[in-house]
Amino acid sequence: MVILSAFVEVLLPVIVVVASGYALRRRFELDLPSLNRLSMYVLGPALIFTTIVRIDVTGGEALRIIAASVAVCLGIGVVGLITGALLRLERSSLAALLLCVMFMNSGNYGLPTSRFAFGEAGFQRALLYFIAQTIMAQTLAVPIASAGQSDLRSAVRQMLAMPQIYAVALGLLARFSGIDLPHRSDAWGSAFRGAALMADAALPLLLLLLGMQLANGTPVEDVRLTAVVATLRLGISPILAYGIARALALDDLALRVVVLEASMPTAVNMVLYSFEFNARPRFVAGVVAVTTLLSLATLTLLLTVLR
Repeated sequence: MVILSAFVEVLLPVIVVVASGYALRRRFELDLPSLNRLSMYVLGPALIFTTIVRIDVTGGEALRIIAASVAVCLGIGVVGLITGALLRLERSSLAALLLCVMFMNSGNYGLPTSRFAFGEAGFQRALLYFIAQTIMAQTLAVPIASAGQSDLRSAVRQMLAMPQIYAVALGLLARFSGIDLPHRSDAWGSAFRGAALMADAALPLLLLLLGMQLANGTPVEDVRLTAVVATLRLGISPILAYGIARALALDDLALRVVVLEASMPTAVNMVLYSFEFNARPRFVAGVVAVTTLLSLATLTLLLTVLR
């Protein structure tokens, strides 16, 4: 009954929205690149900016959550490197493995799951984790995916053109400047409320996009390596996250959020990086689909423990 309660209360609302996106994509030809850009360049940055301005987390705790996010990403990356060496993977396969194990779906999947599981306080902490993951993805995923490729300079320029970093900078500037944007009644306050309106649309669209992307249907290219990656991403990563959270002395809520976020399946946008730099894109797409489906079971069990 406890397991069923965890599934119904937390994951079922997420599944309803994801399934709606899946069904919509199967029924209609939708312009997924444009929807992805809408999420990436408008709604996502608005969510990051407004949450940083309004977030109710102390500076010390926020820094420890961010440090945990970075440590999980790097730590599981080291485990991935060791695994790749033991399996004697060639360069493109090693790059694909690292993309799949280091970068989790802490946005599309993790943010709404954290909100349903732990409420607004948990969501705010999950967003801190997600922001750190976004920056890590933009700084590390490009050189990993482009290992052995020649066009690294243009990839770095593309990385710096991504808006999430600037949304973080603007949010911090507004927060520490003393300007109380949420409660102002002038043009600045109205502009902030417009950004907040866009932020409210971010989470539903992220889940719909996840369902649409899963609807593309991707075969599993390498069953053995996929199983290894799924074990690292869904099994080893949360254990590592628990140890890191304990070492950083995170409080109970922050610890549970960090472990939950670290348990998410492979990030969908890793498929884009793998396509861009030919790092076994079909394999990466298959891992995204497999880990997302398996996460319904692993997250149900984990939520039973965490809650």
